[in-house]
Amino acid sequence: MLRSEKIIRVRIIASNSVRREVISALHDAGIMQLEDVSGEAAQLLDKKGTEGNYEMLSRELMRFRGLENALPARRVSDRKFFSSIRELLDAASAVKIDDEIRQLREREGRISAELRELENRKDIAGMLSGMDYDLSILSNPRVSSFIAIAPEGKDAASAFRKVAPEAVITNISRGRYLVAVPADRVGDTGKTANEGGIELIAIPEMQGKPVEFIESAERQIVEKREELRAIAARLGALSDSHYATVAQIREQLEIEVKKYEVSEKVSGTANTFVLEGWIPARRFDMLERALDNAAGGSVVLTHVRTDEEPPTLFRNPRHISLFEFFIRFYSLPKEYEIDPTLIFALVFPLFFGLMVGDWGYGLAILLISLFIIHRIDHPVEKSHIPRFLSRFVLMIMGPNALKTLAKALIPSSIVAIAAGILFNEFFGFSVLPFTVFGVEPGLAKLLLISGYIGLGIVSFGLILGAVNEHTLGHRKGIIAKAGWLIFAWGIAMFGLNLLHRLPIDFSNPAVSIPVLMIFAGAATIIGAEGTMGAMEIPSIISHVLSYTRIVGILLASVILASVINLSLGVIKGSPLLIPVGIVIVIVGQIFNLIIAVFESGIQGARLLYVEFFSKFYKGNGHYFRPFASPRNYTIKQFDLDSIGQK
Repeated sequence: MLRSEKIIRVRIIASNSVRREVISALHDAGIMQLEDVSGEAAQLLDKKGTEGNYEMLSRELMRFRGLENALPARRVSDRKFFSSIRELLDAASAVKIDDEIRQLREREGRISAELRELENRKDIAGMLSGMDYDLSILSNPRVSSFIAIAPEGKDAASAFRKVAPEAVITNISRGRYLVAVPADRVGDTGKTANEGGIELIAIPEMQGKPVEFIESAERQIVEKREELRAIAARLGALSDSHYATVAQIREQLEIEVKKYEVSEKVSGTANTFVLEGWIPARRFDMLERALDNAAGGSVVLTHVRTDEEPPTLFRNPRHISLFEFFIRFYSLPKEYEIDPTLIFALVFPLFFGLMVGDWGYGLAILLISLFIIHRIDHPVEKSHIPRFLSRFVLMIMGPNALKTLAKALIPSSIVAIAAGILFNEFFGFSVLPFTVFGVEPGLAKLLLISGYIGLGIVSFGLILGAVNEHTLGHRKGIIAKAGWLIFAWGIAMFGLNLLHRLPIDFSNPAVSIPVLMIFAGAATIIGAEGTMGAMEIPSIISHVLSYTRIVGILLASVILASVINLSLGVIKGSPLLIPVGIVIVIVGQIFNLIIAVFESGIQGARLLYVEFFSKFYKGNGHYFRPFASPRNYTIKQFDLDSIGQK
C-alpha cells in the first residue's frame, strides 16, 4: 500500500485479420494506456488509418445522442449485448422515431415561446387593469408606450417631459407611470430612463380593454398548457418504448467509435499491426490469456524496456482510497516514490481531531458529514438549506469532491470526539465528571508532546526519503537523509537539555553527544548537498517546531468557546437578556465550529504537505488513463477477470 502499482510498457503484435478482436479485448479489459509505437519499431512501420465503418458509426452516434437528449430520461434496468458492428447498425437503423421527435420538440418550443409571450402580455395588462380604454391606442406605428417604474423619490414625469414634451404620462400606481411617446422619441426616452435608474417595460400591441385582454389571454394560456401536456405525454410514451434501446445503442456506438479512433496509435505492415502501451505488471499474464482467447492465439505480447516515466496507478484499499483525493490535490507520486495515501489517511484524522479537541464539535462534524453523504446520495427536489449557501459550497467543490471530503471527516470527527472526552470539552463546557488531561493546565506538556510528534513525523519522512533514494540507487542522497536525521535528533536532544536547565558541561555525555550529532549531521548535509543543503539547515528546526501549532489551534478553539459561554453568566441577573444570551451562544458556537473545521483541516493538511512530504516526496507523476469506457447499458464482449480465473 506504500507503493503505487508497478506499471510496465508492453507491445502487441497481431495479424490484421484479428485487429477488431484484439482492440475489443483491450477495451473491455480496461487495463492498458495506449501510446504511439516507440523506438526502432516506429521507423519500420506505417500508420494504419481508420476503417470503413468509422464515418457511418460517427453519424449514427450523433443521431442517437440527439435522440437520447430529446427523450425524457427513463431508468434502464437491463443491459444489451451486441455481438458485431453489423448487429449494432441494424439495431440503430430499426429505430425510426427521429422525425416525430423533431416535430414534437419544434412544436413544443414554438408553443412555449407563445406561452411566455402570452404570460408577459397578461402581466402587462394586469398593471393597466385600472384603465378603461382599448389597449390598441397605446402601441401602434405612431405611438410607443411603456410602463415606467421609478425609484422612490424620483420624479419620472418631469424627466420624460424634458426629452418628449408631447409625451402623455399617467400615474397608474405608486412609483409606476404609463408613458406614451411619439415613435421617433423612443431612443431619447430609453436614454433618460437609463440615466435616471428608471425601469422601462415596453407595452406590446394588444387589442381590447385590459380586463377583456386578461380573460382572453387566460383562456389561451390554458389551451397552450394543454397542448404542452399532450406533447409531454407523447414524448413520455416514446421514451417508455424506446429510451432503453436508444441508450444502449448510443453507449455501444460511443465504444465502437472509440475503438476505431485507436487506429491513430496503431502502426503496422500490410499483414500485421502493432500496439504499445502501459499496463499494471501483475496483469500481464491475464492480458496475454485474454488476447489469446480473443484472437485464437495469433497474438504476441512482449515487455518493452524503456527509460520513459510510467504513469501512476494507485493501489489502496477502498476505505483508504478516498484519501487519494488529497494526494491528487497535491501531486501524484512517481513510480519509485512512496505512495503517502495510507500515511495521510492515518495521520490527518489524528491531527484534525486533536486540533478540534471538543467532543461536542466532533459530534456535530460527524452528523453534518453523514448528512452531506446522505443528501448527495439521495437528492431531494426541494431543500430547506438556503439556496445561496448550497450554491456557494458547490461553487467551491463539486458533489463528488464534497462527498469525499465528508467521508474523510468521519474518522477525523471520531478522533475529535475521543480527544474531547480526554480533555473534557463539550462546546467549551466541562460536562463529564472526570478530566483525564486539561488543556490549559497541561499546556506545557501538550506543547512538549506536539514537539515529539513533530520530531517523529519529520524523522519518518526522512527515513522514507532514504528509501526512495535507495530505490533510485542514489548513495549520496541516502547519506544526506542520514545527515538530516542525525542533525534533527541532535537539535531535539540539545533543546531538551535546555528545557531541563542542564549545565553546559561537555564532559557530560548527555550534553556532548547532542552537540556532536549537530556538527556531524551538519557536516554530512553540507558534504552531500553542498551550499543548498547548508542554506536549508535552519528549516529542519522550524519544521519540527511547526507541529506545536496543533496545540495552538486547540487552545484557541477552547478559549474562544469559553469566552462565548461567558455570555450565559451575564444574563443570570436579568431574565430579559436570556434570549439575547442564547442567540449569542448559538451563533458564537456555530462560528467557532466553522473556524475549527477550516483551521484544523487546512493546518492538518499543511503539516503533512509542507513539513512531512518535503522530506521524501517530489510528485509530478501523471495519471494512468486506460483505454476503456464506462458501461451502464451494454455488456462486455470480453471479460478479463473471468478469463484470468480460468
